[in-house]
Amino acid sequence: MGCVISKPIVNGIEQDYGKNLQVVHLDARNADNRAIAAQIGVLMTPTYVLFDAKGTEVWRAAGAFSRPQFDTIVATLGVEVPR
Repeated sequence: MGCVISKPIVNGIEQDYGKNLQVVHLDARNADNRAIAAQIGVLMTPTYVLFDAKGTEVWRAAGAFSRPQFDTIVATLGVEVPR
């Protein structure tokens, strides 16, 4: 259920951060996506994972997450938060 609640938040992040972040959605109900999710260690949905430009994981959270919480985390990582 958390992934349904989080969808508008993720869509907003994708729209607002478009220049600064690449947002990738994986529907865990799809078999191909389950394999990708397993490779990066996703155990529940929603899971948010941030990678730096080199592909190194720099942050991860599982469960419902608010937009203000996300903005705070990415700001600490040096990503410009849209206003």
